[in-house]
Amino acid sequence: MTDIRDLLAREPERVHAMLAQSAHWRADFSRIPLDLNQWQALIAADALEPVQRAVQALFAGGIVNPSERQPALHMALRADDPATLCRSEDSAQVRDARDRLLDYAGRLYRGETPIQTILHAGIGGSDLGPRLVTEALDPGDSAVEIEWLTTLDARRIRRLLDRLDPATTGLVIASKSFSTVETLTQARVIRDWLGDEAGARIWAATANPERAVEFGVVPEHVLAFPGWTGGRYSLWSSVGFSAAARLGPERWQALLAGARAADRQLLEQLAESPAFALAQALDRLVREHGCATLGVVSYAPELRLLAEFLQQLVMESLGKGVDLANRPVAGPTSPLVFGGAGTDLQHSLFQALHQGTTRHPMVLIGSVEPVAGLEDWQREQLAHLLGQASALVHGRQAERPEQTLPGNNPVITLLTRRVDAEAVGELIAQFEHAVYLLSVLWQINAFDQWGVEEGKRLAGEFRAALAGERDCPDASLTELLQWLREAH
Repeated sequence: MTDIRDLLAREPERVHAMLAQSAHWRADFSRIPLDLNQWQALIAADALEPVQRAVQALFAGGIVNPSERQPALHMALRADDPATLCRSEDSAQVRDARDRLLDYAGRLYRGETPIQTILHAGIGGSDLGPRLVTEALDPGDSAVEIEWLTTLDARRIRRLLDRLDPATTGLVIASKSFSTVETLTQARVIRDWLGDEAGARIWAATANPERAVEFGVVPEHVLAFPGWTGGRYSLWSSVGFSAAARLGPERWQALLAGARAADRQLLEQLAESPAFALAQALDRLVREHGCATLGVVSYAPELRLLAEFLQQLVMESLGKGVDLANRPVAGPTSPLVFGGAGTDLQHSLFQALHQGTTRHPMVLIGSVEPVAGLEDWQREQLAHLLGQASALVHGRQAERPEQTLPGNNPVITLLTRRVDAEAVGELIAQFEHAVYLLSVLWQINAFDQWGVEEGKRLAGEFRAALAGERDCPDASLTELLQWLREAH
């Protein structure tokens, strides 16, 4: 890998030239192994033209998910006027669901209902986005608490239901297909526990409203969204209902406004956008320098869940082995994403980053504005971010080998003045767009996930085998299956 320290010494101007800025974020790419000539070539007219065409196709409703013959118009879910991006029937559905979401969420937020706790049943994109923004923006002033139910955890659901009162508990079922096994298994238990009046305290966020009504959700509580809404892009739809109830309608609409700002920048100022710069940087790191990982570490503790969210967004979108022509991809695709809260990770995995034998590109995220009365806490976070940004790149020479740090880890920094709703909405949308742009550069489909679907299919076969209803579908697991049956 090119020595980043040498580039910084030879090109001091790169710290200004390799910036990408948006309404709320300052992205610094000066600590990656590209020289200034290479960086400037990325935004030359001939390099931009095919990417611009792909962006126009995305926003025009083109079939960007060819294996499922679907557009990807999640931008319409946050648009001021969805009709500018999608068909009139879809636009009407988006507007209706958004209006009812804001109404119901506002009443819950203000305490105008008996509900004090919402149980949110959802997994994958039906959980990660809403949980991320709630953690990042929760002001603590809502009349309702949210409990996020993802994996099937029998102990947890029992403890929750033992301490909660059905009369003050609501349920949100977030499932695009309304057939997700983990989600509906929990929802059935909660529905039965809620009792005869369950229908008045259950909401469904789904693209399959008929199944929701069959389940027992009253029609006015079904917040439907269009079928082209991908799970990992569904935060902007009614899947965000629970988050809106915790944050309040005003913050929720500010979140959407921040995402719209990223959409406008992509369309109008592609070459200047952090999304484009992220895509180009990751393309070079993965394809030219063989980097198989990407660390996302937040020194803004509000964004500690960002890496978990990006694991799905990046890896489910880009983990593909064939291109759009169904030929083997000519090069690596998705990096393995890891990360969390900065100072926590410094006491665990950072040792391997500094002195291990593998170089790991890192995205370090921070904010400037402190909490009043605790200003030194924010300075401490920023001091650690800057210290790690320096140590990862420059390393450390020492007389004793065990104290030497090799350095030369690529580092991208993303900084904002404050972690507010618009900044968070824009950040998520910038990453969404960066993933799409990478799929364009690599000529792969960012919007399907057949690997995930195959795992679900096989789980159904093994579920039947565990119940003794069919033979083991994998001969190599027959003995293990028999042991499990006997142990059960």
